[in-house]
Amino acid sequence: MKSIRTKRKTFFVILLSLTLIFALGCTKEKVNEKDIVAKVGDEVISKDVYNKKLTFIKKTVESQYGDKIWSMDMGGKTYLQIVQEKVLDQMIDEQAIMEYMKKEKIKVDEKEVEDQYKAYMDSMKGQEAAEKFLKELNELGIDETFLKEQMKTDLYVSKFQENIVKGLDLTDETLKKYYDEHIKEYKTEQVKASHILVETEEKAKELLKKVKNGDDFAELAKENSTCPSKEKGGDLGYFQRGQMVPEFDQVAFSLKVGEVSDVVKTQFGYHIIKLMDKKEETLKFEEVRGQIERGIIEPAIMEKMDEVKKSIKVEKFLENIK
Repeated sequence: MKSIRTKRKTFFVILLSLTLIFALGCTKEKVNEKDIVAKVGDEVISKDVYNKKLTFIKKTVESQYGDKIWSMDMGGKTYLQIVQEKVLDQMIDEQAIMEYMKKEKIKVDEKEVEDQYKAYMDSMKGQEAAEKFLKELNELGIDETFLKEQMKTDLYVSKFQENIVKGLDLTDETLKKYYDEHIKEYKTEQVKASHILVETEEKAKELLKKVKNGDDFAELAKENSTCPSKEKGGDLGYFQRGQMVPEFDQVAFSLKVGEVSDVVKTQFGYHIIKLMDKKEETLKFEEVRGQIERGIIEPAIMEKMDEVKKSIKVEKFLENIK
């Protein structure tokens, strides 16, 4: 039943999965303190450059979700406030990486940048929405030079990550050993349940009494439930933990097969839940190999990133991004 399933919108995926990783545009020139949003070593990130990066991201997000997303409450802060801080953090991380790459004498070939830019522009050709998007960016000063700088930084970040991955043991033997040692993490429990949903507790108790007296659960659901699942006799199919609202989820997974719950109150009304089936299965190694690999790679990159940043003095001036 979709109406009681939790709604998860992972908006930060937008930020993390953008094709371009945003370059820094740092400078050693003197800048007014009020025009600085961060200092990374001897470099500063100016408010002007930061705003251009933020504008680029905002246009990208708005092209998919509209501009109302920015006022969304994300636990005491608006989505815009959180994105503003995330953009700054990302720019700081990138500058730290650039400093590290210089010390390691790892460079990006200009041909690599040109090839990536050409591929990006080719992917936009013939798409009206994409071409309109590029035109709008250009009007905001986000032109070819800007985009190429972003791509250059993207390549540096990629090389930084590739170097870390090269030093990791990611053989099938190592990953399989991890899988065997953590097999419990790859077990999934699912239940199949039916329910009757009504608006009042009094009505729910009346129906529960009928169920306990032997009346057919599916027929009662068809005749009384306010949920679309009534058409299937209240059948919700199989679902995993966390897919339903907490109150419903907790009760459903605590029942035995064939058992009927007491009245359960949620934000949608009053439920009577009947557990139809329960099953547990273990995901195969082949199905989770990539997940295990990422579980090794991501912490290694974060650890190296922390190490790099600790070697450089970083200051943030959040008051200047408002």
